[in-house]
Amino acid sequence: MVFKKLTDLTSRATNTLIHGNETAGKIHQLESMGFDAQRAKHALNATGGNVERAAELLLLGGGNDNDVVMHDATTAHRAAASNNQQSTQYTAAAEGTHVRAHNNDQMKRAIQESLDVNQFEQTKQVKDAEMISFRDMEKKKAMNKKKEKTEVIDLISDDEGEDKKPSSKKKKENKVHAATTQKKQPKSAAAINAGKAATSRFNNNNTTTKTPFNTNVNNQKTKTTLDHTHPNLKIPTKMSNKSKEEQIMRCANRVKSHVMAVDTLLRVLTSVKTHPDNPKFRVIDRTNVNYVKYVRDAPGAEDLLHAMNYHSMLPGANKLRLERHRVDDILLYLGISSLEQMKLTNEYIENKKQLAFHKEMARIGKMNGSIMSSMSEYETNVRLEYMSKCPTEPPIGRGAIMSIYLGNENEKIQGGYVTRRFDGDDILNDVLNWLGGCYGNEILDKMGRNGGNNAKREWCFCDLNRYPMLPLDIEKHGRKTLQFLGLFPSGKLGVRLSSDAWRDRKEDALEFDIHGSARGLGAASRSMLH
Repeated sequence: MVFKKLTDLTSRATNTLIHGNETAGKIHQLESMGFDAQRAKHALNATGGNVERAAELLLLGGGNDNDVVMHDATTAHRAAASNNQQSTQYTAAAEGTHVRAHNNDQMKRAIQESLDVNQFEQTKQVKDAEMISFRDMEKKKAMNKKKEKTEVIDLISDDEGEDKKPSSKKKKENKVHAATTQKKQPKSAAAINAGKAATSRFNNNNTTTKTPFNTNVNNQKTKTTLDHTHPNLKIPTKMSNKSKEEQIMRCANRVKSHVMAVDTLLRVLTSVKTHPDNPKFRVIDRTNVNYVKYVRDAPGAEDLLHAMNYHSMLPGANKLRLERHRVDDILLYLGISSLEQMKLTNEYIENKKQLAFHKEMARIGKMNGSIMSSMSEYETNVRLEYMSKCPTEPPIGRGAIMSIYLGNENEKIQGGYVTRRFDGDDILNDVLNWLGGCYGNEILDKMGRNGGNNAKREWCFCDLNRYPMLPLDIEKHGRKTLQFLGLFPSGKLGVRLSSDAWRDRKEDALEFDIHGSARGLGAASRSMLH
């Protein structure tokens, strides 16, 4: 009995030694694969000593410190099992439920990662195939356009009778085939021009390139510029890039027809030149009433100030300032001399006269009897005498409305508009008497009514219903009826400043179209009214 126990102990020790040596060899084998010794030991315990399954478990992420618990459970189960139990049953029991679940999760994750990689590769291959297909399509389109362009150019060359060598063998064969199958017909000039226009449109349409992908290379576009479309066109230099001298001369020439703007600018520049240290003359308020009315909107006025080194104090500010260190005597002399030269031009002189005439009309308009508060006894008697010579005004519904404007009707001078009804057989002197009753002697005297041929016709009586306006000779046609003068059934007259030809009685030099049609039945032609 003792001998039997001794034999069992010896056998167990031997088995333990052999098993320990095998385990150490397996651990060393796993270490040679690049795994940690402790994790390799745990993986061997979890797989019952199977090196292949242990290596698979380590690759899937197993064999960590959590497997120690599973190893203890496996050891306890092994002690309770029978010694003669088969190795396959022992291995299955040793793995446990948790190990299998962990292995399944690792396997699913590996499969999903493999599927993602495959899907990415497939998507990339599809995009590459689409890009290659699109590039092939673009190449085909470019070749077709180039072919169409060549055909159009050949058509133009054939129409103009120019000898041109074929660009390829295929084109030569096509021309020979066309010549044999169809008789060539001469082209007209319209067909040649149409071909040229088609070539021009083709060139303009192909100046830009389109790309489907947003890349730095393919997204570049060639913009059509004026140099491409009109190579022989020369664009004038900007005003700001011209010399100061040319800027001042150009701006002064533009503003010459605005009398008040010229006078205001000349006064400002003269004051700056005389008193350069006085900031009062070097600062301009753009909100000033006179500046707004006469200078700000005049073409070239503010540009002239900028050329004289005036500048805005702040962005959007309503003041222009000329700094003391920027006062240039040469520029001031040039600006003043340019404006003085503009005062000698015909545009300035004529507009100066019109401005003075407008002031006179505004003064006389205030003398209108209907709005004048009081007048002298002499003025009252004069107006009553004129009104006594007027015929009775026809009742409503009969006669024609006669309207008279002082100056331009668009000026809307206060008191400068009067209206009254007249019959068709009333004469022009009746209208003049009514005008004298409204405003007195001044208008009639300056139109030369009572002075005869020696009177100065500074002002004239114009028929505004005709174009161009026709001045009426009140001495010659004073006793003509309104019907004869074309002022019936409606009349529109205006007091205007006389031209030099009309004032000097040079009817031959009048710049009026005398071939206009007469207004109304029985009215005289324009040629008879001179």
